[in-house]
Amino acid sequence: MGTVAPHAKVRIEGEKLTTTGPLLITHWGMSGPAILKLSAFSARLLAERQYATSFVVSWLGEHTEDQVRDLFQDQINQKPMAQLSTFRMPEVPKRLWLYLLEKLEIPSDKRWNEFSKKHRNQLLNALLYDRYDLRGKTTFKEEFVTCGGVSLSDVDAHTLESKRRPGLYFAGEVLDIDGVTGGFNFQAAWTTGFIAGKLESKA
Repeated sequence: MGTVAPHAKVRIEGEKLTTTGPLLITHWGMSGPAILKLSAFSARLLAERQYATSFVVSWLGEHTEDQVRDLFQDQINQKPMAQLSTFRMPEVPKRLWLYLLEKLEIPSDKRWNEFSKKHRNQLLNALLYDRYDLRGKTTFKEEFVTCGGVSLSDVDAHTLESKRRPGLYFAGEVLDIDGVTGGFNFQAAWTTGFIAGKLESKA
């Protein structure tokens, strides 16, 4: 809990869409920009699957398998007698590194010159393709951003007036606007509310 992986990459298993950014491990699961962006962009997919699916985390962001193997080999060459527990990577906090070793049942006091090819492959997969199950929504069972709404094709983009019902204006998240985390939905709500209110008051 409380650990942040600063450059994680996440995706829904079997899907191509990926998001990157800091990933926060909490007492109930995962959060942070990488997770929030993925949940926003995949909102309809997650709803279709009734919030029961799996997702894959690369704790090393854009690192490739060859790059990770080279990191391991460099460590074996340069510090063969060092314990695995002492390894440091900017992308992987120490507590996360130790957790992954424990998860794979690799002794943290094992030395790098004892690091077998089997264990190297297991750890590589955990660093680049760590799989987790998603079961349900957050502990609060609600979201702070909606998905869907009135189609933008049914609204005049300059006035936000309904093309089907003249005199009816739409603003905010009642529209089919779903921005990423970071205040974009607030800005969309304020801007569309101002435009719709200003124009409607003159009508």
